[in-house]
Amino acid sequence: MGLVVAIFGEIEQLLPTGGDYTYLIIYIVTLVFFTLLWMFWGQKYQLYLWLREAEKATYKLEAMARKSKEILVGAIRELGKPDKDPLEEVDKFMDFFVIEPVDKDPFGVLKRLEHILDVEREKFKDIVAKIAPNASSEEKANLEASFSATLAVNYIYKMVRHYTLLGKKTKSMLIIMQIVYNLPTIMRMAEAYFNSLDSFTKGKPIGDSIGPLVAAKLMRGYPCKNIGDEMVAAEVPFEGRLLVVVKAEGPGGRVGKPGEAIAKLAQQYKDKLKRIITVDAAVKMEGESTGQIAEGVGAAIGDPGPEKYKIEQIALELGVGLDAIIIKQGFDEALTVMRKEVAEAVDRVIETIKRVVREKVTEGGVAIIAGIGNTIGVGNG
Repeated sequence: MGLVVAIFGEIEQLLPTGGDYTYLIIYIVTLVFFTLLWMFWGQKYQLYLWLREAEKATYKLEAMARKSKEILVGAIRELGKPDKDPLEEVDKFMDFFVIEPVDKDPFGVLKRLEHILDVEREKFKDIVAKIAPNASSEEKANLEASFSATLAVNYIYKMVRHYTLLGKKTKSMLIIMQIVYNLPTIMRMAEAYFNSLDSFTKGKPIGDSIGPLVAAKLMRGYPCKNIGDEMVAAEVPFEGRLLVVVKAEGPGGRVGKPGEAIAKLAQQYKDKLKRIITVDAAVKMEGESTGQIAEGVGAAIGDPGPEKYKIEQIALELGVGLDAIIIKQGFDEALTVMRKEVAEAVDRVIETIKRVVREKVTEGGVAIIAGIGNTIGVGNG
C-alpha cells in the first residue's frame, strides 16, 4: 500500500497546479509508445547488434587465416625451396581433419586413438616432405608445427563464419547469441595460434617449451642418446642417485611420445626405479602469476590419452610414485615466444626436482625426470 501511495505521489508532482493533464498524458503516451516499440523491435535490434559483432569478428578471423597461410607458405619457400609453388598443396591441406575413434565400446579405445594420432603425425610429415623437400629435419619439424597452428586458425575462422551465416539466415537469437557470448575466448585462442607462427617458423622457444628446457639444462654435459619415437634421454648422477632425464628430440618443433619413452626406461631401470617426475607447462587461472610453480601428483602431460595412460600404467605395474611439477602461464603465453618470467622459472623447477628426489629416492635409487612439451628452440642439453 505504501508503494502505491509513493507512486501516486510522484505522479502528482508531475501535475500542474491548474489541473491541466496535458503533460501527464503526453508522458504516459510516450512511455507506452517506447515500451511497445522495445517489445516489438528490441529483440530485432539486439540481433542486429550481435550480427554486426559476429561479422566484425569473422572479417578479422578471415584476415588472420589468410595471413597465417601467407606466413606458412613463405616459410616453406624459404626453408624447403620447393620446385613448384606450395600454395595449392597448402590450400588443400587446410581441410584436413581427424575423426576420433568410437568410444561407445571403451575396450581398446586408447590403442585405437594412439593409432589414429600416429597416422595423423605421418600425414603431417608426408605433406611437409612433399612441399619442403630441401628443408633439414629440424626445419621440417618446425614446419609441421606451423601447419598445426595454421590449421587451427583456419578452423576457428570457418567455425565462427558458419554460425554467423547460420544466425543471419535463420534470424535465430539463440544461435548468434552462443557465438557472440563466446567470442572473447574464441578470439583469444585464434590470436594465440596466429602469433605462434612467428615462433614455429623461426624455431624460437615457446612457453610450452619450459618442460624440455628444464630437462635440457639437467642433462647438459652428459651423453644424450636417442631412445626412439623422437625422444632422447641422458643419465645424470645426483648425490648418490641416478636421474634419467628424458625429453623430445630438439631443437625442432617436436613433442615425441613421452609415455612410450618413460615406459621403456621404467622397464630398463625397474629394479632401482623409485620415482617418475613429469614437468610441464599448465594454463594458469586469472589472477595467478606467469611462471608460478606448483607441485602435485600424477602425470603432468597435455595428451589426448595414450601417452598419459602409458605413464600411469607403468607406474602402477612397478609401484612407483608419480610426481608432477607445473609452470603456470596463459594459453597465449604457452604458444608464443617464451616470456622472461617463464624462462626464469627453470632454476626454481630444478631445485624443486632435487628436493623431491632427496625426499623420495634413497641413495642408489633411480628417478625418471621427463620434460614434457614442445621442444622447439631447445636442444638436447
